[in-house]
Amino acid sequence: MNPLDDEVGAWSSIFRRIGTYIPLMIILGLSIPAIIYLTIMQSLGWSSPVLTARGFVVGNAPVGESLILYAAPSTKAHFTDAGGNYETLLVPWRNYFFNRKLDYEEFDDIKKLRKKKEGVVILPSAVSLSEEERVELQAFRSRGGGILATWATGTRSSNRDWEGWQFLERMGVKYVGDIDPSKEINYLILNGEMPVSFSHPAGQRLLMGQTSEPLLRVTGDMTAGLFMNWARITDDERKGEGAVVFSEDDDELGRAAFFAFAETAWESRPLAAYTLIDDTLSWLQRRPAMVRASWPNGKLAAQVIEMDTEQGFENALLFADMMSALNYPATFYVLTSVAKLFPEVLFRLSRDFEIGFHGEVHNSFKGQTPSLQEQRIQSMRAELAQVMPGLQGITGFRAPTEGYDATTELLIHKFGMRHHAADPNRTESRLPLLAKIDGVKPDDALIVLPRTQRDDINLYWEKLSVEETTKALIDDFEMAFRSGSLAWLSIHSQNFNADGVLIKALPGFLDYLKTHSDRLWLATAGDVADWWRERERLKVSSSFNGKRLEFDVTVTGSKPLKGASLIVMLPKKAQVPSVQSVKVGMIRPTITMIDDYRASIVFDELQPGNYVYQVTFSN
Repeated sequence: MNPLDDEVGAWSSIFRRIGTYIPLMIILGLSIPAIIYLTIMQSLGWSSPVLTARGFVVGNAPVGESLILYAAPSTKAHFTDAGGNYETLLVPWRNYFFNRKLDYEEFDDIKKLRKKKEGVVILPSAVSLSEEERVELQAFRSRGGGILATWATGTRSSNRDWEGWQFLERMGVKYVGDIDPSKEINYLILNGEMPVSFSHPAGQRLLMGQTSEPLLRVTGDMTAGLFMNWARITDDERKGEGAVVFSEDDDELGRAAFFAFAETAWESRPLAAYTLIDDTLSWLQRRPAMVRASWPNGKLAAQVIEMDTEQGFENALLFADMMSALNYPATFYVLTSVAKLFPEVLFRLSRDFEIGFHGEVHNSFKGQTPSLQEQRIQSMRAELAQVMPGLQGITGFRAPTEGYDATTELLIHKFGMRHHAADPNRTESRLPLLAKIDGVKPDDALIVLPRTQRDDINLYWEKLSVEETTKALIDDFEMAFRSGSLAWLSIHSQNFNADGVLIKALPGFLDYLKTHSDRLWLATAGDVADWWRERERLKVSSSFNGKRLEFDVTVTGSKPLKGASLIVMLPKKAQVPSVQSVKVGMIRPTITMIDDYRASIVFDELQPGNYVYQVTFSN
């Protein structure tokens, strides 16, 4: 017998016993050092990147260290005396921390706050506060701590006597009144690319639940959201108000943020609120954040003005002359059965402006069979080809009566169209989106452009004067501009006659747009769609190591990307960011302050590839 047989048998036996565990042992051997490394780096201030609601990666999620949920004893007693239970306002926060896997402290003894030099205190609808609590909270903020208060915090004393709004006023919040529940103003509309709401797209609509605690009307230094109705229209008296406000007082080291609604307003639909809370806590912790901007070249919003050119087709020339005189771009969606009757008008329009399809007849596509829809699209193209060669240059579509469905989108993409103007219901935000069509890559995507402003038909039924119509147009634009949205105005040719209200009201609106030209992108529908396809080639991730913000930019595809823009949220008010490349020879971006809390980073042109930068901040 070979003496090695026993040794071989022994090894074989060992392998049988541990062989199935070898892959696991290899994984553990690789992962344990990585976990140790991550733990050490996080202890030094590094945070793990997370995927946000907008689909990009950032390294600026709130960290659990020094997050404090303060359960004020007198507030608990106040709710008990009123027949309520303060736990209903605390539980949503506990659920938030559990969902986000964040460590936090919860206590009801304000003396414990004296040991805290930094962090964030959350005051969940802490209506009743003692004088000692007010002093300690103010001292905490003076030491550099952040405060997030909700609803009517601090409006009553420890004896539940009325104190007024002075506590919130010290946080930069001014109370104006309550929202009348009967008016159905129960949507929170968020601004995009703001320090406390950067993960939400511009104009995002969040339904607030009906509660016994009314929504409040407030103003503040900076506004990141406001209460509106479903249609996103607000009364004149509520302009300038906010529902999410934040501030950084020059006399205080700490920051403050305020939600003008109680926890019961969002507990039934928590996920969207969680993202808002994430961003707010991150800002209160002075963690700089970076997002990929919605618009190119540092612009904060975009404006498209288009005409549905159908009956009254010749009125399109009146509109075209006005836009040409003021050097404004415009898009004309033409109803082909009418357009073919006016070849000279169509020629003049196509010479200076973008042309798109508006169907062959003014009937909705929605719900029609695929074969009928395809037949209509072929007829539409054939009719326009009779009077206008070069159809390959026409890539836009606007469904008659805004009536379309998934079949419509599939077919117009099949026949060469790459954007379509949609109804406001298509998205809860006010930004373009990529239609989901199987097998279509982002660089060939169909871009859906939602109408975001009241059109002339909406305004007609309001029976407005010329001045009132101009004001309504401006109001709708301001809402879109403040939120960083796509502003989309649709006009119908039959309503643009020489004696009509609209033709007299529009010049005042166009003049007003000029006053925003440094921050506003005036574009055709096709320009916006092209940009949103280009924007998909820009990938951005960032992480904050406690001292500097590092970000990685990748441009995919084979051609240069022009006008790429990023927005950085500043860790301290009015700090000017400085951007340095990590690799030699990288292009230097242009830095522009947007306001005291944000700055834009703009690259004139980026070749395909990967770029790594660091951002530092100075006063």
